[in-house]
Amino acid sequence: MKRLLFVSILLLLTACFVFSYDFGLLVNQQIEVSNSSFGYIPAFVPWFSLNGSNGLSVYASGYFSLKYNNYNDNNEDENGWRNPVLLPELSRFSAAYRINPRFSIEAGRIGYSDTMGLAALGLFDGLRLEADLGKGKLSVGAFYTGLLYKETAMIIMTESDIESYLEPWDFSNFGNYFASKRLLASLRYDMPIFEYHILTLEALAQFDLNGTEETLNSQYGSMMIELFPQGKVGLIFGAVFETMLDSNGDFNMAIGALARYRMDAPTPLNDGINVIAKFGSGLWNDTFTAFLPVSSPAQGIIFPGNICGLAVFSADYTVRLHYTVSAETAFMYYMRSYNDVLAKGNLYGGELQASVAWQPLDDLRLTVAAVVFFPGMGNAYPDGTETMWKIMAGFAISF
Repeated sequence: MKRLLFVSILLLLTACFVFSYDFGLLVNQQIEVSNSSFGYIPAFVPWFSLNGSNGLSVYASGYFSLKYNNYNDNNEDENGWRNPVLLPELSRFSAAYRINPRFSIEAGRIGYSDTMGLAALGLFDGLRLEADLGKGKLSVGAFYTGLLYKETAMIIMTESDIESYLEPWDFSNFGNYFASKRLLASLRYDMPIFEYHILTLEALAQFDLNGTEETLNSQYGSMMIELFPQGKVGLIFGAVFETMLDSNGDFNMAIGALARYRMDAPTPLNDGINVIAKFGSGLWNDTFTAFLPVSSPAQGIIFPGNICGLAVFSADYTVRLHYTVSAETAFMYYMRSYNDVLAKGNLYGGELQASVAWQPLDDLRLTVAAVVFFPGMGNAYPDGTETMWKIMAGFAISF
C-alpha cells in the first residue's frame, strides 16, 4: 500500500519522463572487541534510487547509528559503559545526468578521490563534470566540506581543526557536528598511452573558509602512470607535489608518492596479490615540510597515523574460496619518513589483518575480521608496549 502511494505521487510529479525506482533498508550490526574495550554498533541505512529514461539518475542514502562502548583500561574514571548518542548522517545524495554519450554531470554528496587517494578521499558536497574527448577523459569538480560529519570526513589541517574535531557534540550543540569548512577545486585528465596504459594528470586546490585567524590554503599537482605489461599484471607509479600558504605568510612545500604492483595469481582460484608503497614527506627543513592532505584517514585499523610524515609498505592477498565466500589477508609496516630528535626511533611496527566474508544471498552478508598491531617490530614505541589486537564481527541484511 505504501509503495503504491509512493509511486502515485512520483508519477504526478514526474509525468514528463519514464523512470524506474527502488528503495530499501540495510540493517548492519557490528561487534568489536579489543585489548581494552567492547563495542556494539547497530546501524540503519535507508536508501532510494531512481533511473529516468532521459539520462537522469538519482541516489540517496542515510546512515543512522548508535555506539555502545564498554572500556576496561588503566583509567578507572573512563571505565564502564558509555551512553550512546544517535549519529545521523546523509551518507550519499547524488543526481547524475548524461547529457550525451560523451558528457555527463553529477551533483550532490558524491565520492571524490584525487589521483592516488593521498590528498583527498571520501564523500564531498559539490558537482563534477566529465567529458570524453576521444583521446582522453577530462574531469572538473568543485566541492565543499563544511556540511560533512567531522569524524567521517577527517579534515584536520590546522590546530583550529584539531580543537574543533576534539570538541564533543550533541543535539543541543549541533554546530560541533560539522567538519572544517574548505572549498576544493579539481581538474583531472586521463590519457591512454598505446591503448593499454594510462597517464593521469591532476591539479587540486584547497581554500580555507573557516574565517579563523589561523588559515591554510594548499595546492596539489600530481602525475600517475598505470602500466599493464601483461593481462594479469598491473603497475602504478605516481607522485604529488604540494604547496601551502598559511595566515602568517609562510610558504612550504611537500611531496607524496605511491607505487603499486598487482597480479592475478596463476592458480585455479580467483585470487590476487597487491604490493603497495605509500609515502608522505615529513619535517625535513624550513621549506620542505610534512605532506598535509585535505582528508586524513588512518593508514591502519589499529595504527592511528595518517600519511603525514609516514611511509607505509603493505602486501595483501585476496581469494574467492567459493562463490559465496571471500577472504583477505594483509600485512602493513609503518615508518616515520623523517628524523625526529625527540623520538626514540622511526619504526612504528607492523599490522596484520585478516577477514572472511560469507554472502549466501544477495541481501545477506556475514563478516569476521581480526587485526593485530605489533609495536615490538619497531623502535618508536616505549619498551614493553603490549601487542594491540581487535576482533570484529558484522551482520548485514537488506530489506
